[in-house]
Amino acid sequence: MTPTSRSAAQGIAAAKLGWVTGELALACYAGVSTLYLLYYATEVLRMPPAWAGAALFVPRLWNILADPVVGALSDRTRSRFGRRRPYLLAGALLWGAAFGLLFNLPSIGDPLTRTLLFGAVFLLNNTGLTLFQVPYAAMLAEFSPEPAVRTRLAGYREIAARAAILATLYAAPLVLARAPSQTEGFGDIGVIFGAVIVATGAIAFAATAGMPAIGLSATHGSARLDLAPILENRPFACISLAFLFVNLGDAVFSGSLVYYVTAVMHRGQASIATLYPVSSLVGILCAPLWSLVANRLGRTRLCRIAFAGNALCCALPLWLGASQFALLYPFMCLYGAFNTGARLLPNAMVPDTVDLDRARTGKSRAGVFFGIFTFTQQTGFAAGGFVLSLLLTLIGLGGAASTTVRMNGILICFAGATPLLYGAAFVASLFYRLEGSVPEAARG
Repeated sequence: MTPTSRSAAQGIAAAKLGWVTGELALACYAGVSTLYLLYYATEVLRMPPAWAGAALFVPRLWNILADPVVGALSDRTRSRFGRRRPYLLAGALLWGAAFGLLFNLPSIGDPLTRTLLFGAVFLLNNTGLTLFQVPYAAMLAEFSPEPAVRTRLAGYREIAARAAILATLYAAPLVLARAPSQTEGFGDIGVIFGAVIVATGAIAFAATAGMPAIGLSATHGSARLDLAPILENRPFACISLAFLFVNLGDAVFSGSLVYYVTAVMHRGQASIATLYPVSSLVGILCAPLWSLVANRLGRTRLCRIAFAGNALCCALPLWLGASQFALLYPFMCLYGAFNTGARLLPNAMVPDTVDLDRARTGKSRAGVFFGIFTFTQQTGFAAGGFVLSLLLTLIGLGGAASTTVRMNGILICFAGATPLLYGAAFVASLFYRLEGSVPEAARG
């Protein structure tokens, strides 16, 4: 290997490591926002629950337009920093600042004004998140034309995500516990994790300077966002639909776990703090195995196995009694193993659908594809919380229903709804057909 080729290879390796680092920001944000954002709005800012829910939901509607548009803009951007990287830096700065501000809002007496301010800052946060996340995700398709390389990268990113979630589960409660008050504690969380977002985003921006350059197609100058060829891309539609169900399942599983542990297993909420890390640790160990086996046996086949395994293992609590809490630990190991594959492999398969589109149209539109895929992911997780709230309302949680009825209803939510959602992902994946040569698939 010549010094020039060695230097280029080292630059690409550094770019891959830097790109994976960007996932730390996304995972830390997901952990903090899932655990604390609604609680902070209702218990610290004293917003009525319905208003807090609206303030968190309405800004997400912006992502319906913003995600694919930002993806399309990054497809067409020409700069000395490349077409994706400027968005990483700008997005991280805006996102990190808005996230820090979100947990450090001024004290305002009027509840409506507090709600409007919270919603406006959350909208700003979502805008920065979109600016960062969509171009960041699209870069996976551009590191290499080799599916095996992209699958390994997706595996490394999943390891980074699981590790960041573990760190967040440990650090955030510690920050809150050491603060003189909840208000100051959440203010510290906003500053600390806002800084993490900016720092890891800046690292991703700087390190990916050495990533391979993908040229813009000559026919890509139109300002019109043409989604028709993408919507006609059946493999992309199938894997996006499957991933939508995965995120719905993840949201219902995560949200109902605390109800299952406390109401069915009769354990304290502190038990959750030991169950989740088990899942994350197993996920870290399994991610490289999923990547390795997928590159040998085929991503499509293994993705279906992951979906089916996720569905079947989530039905196991139907056979657990209240005295068998200890069995939840091996259950969480199984869940962590299969859920890692169910999240890793769809992300590794989307670049293949981008290749198919490029072969059909001659255009390089990874940004638009990943914009839609990102919106699908966020919508699934947000809608999953709403689905769970409806299910809990139907079973009479908090109402006049008897204890037995509530316990059975929670069990149905946790061990009935989640297997169905992951099973729906498996069914959707059966219609995915894109293993092998992309040019052959393009002709088909």
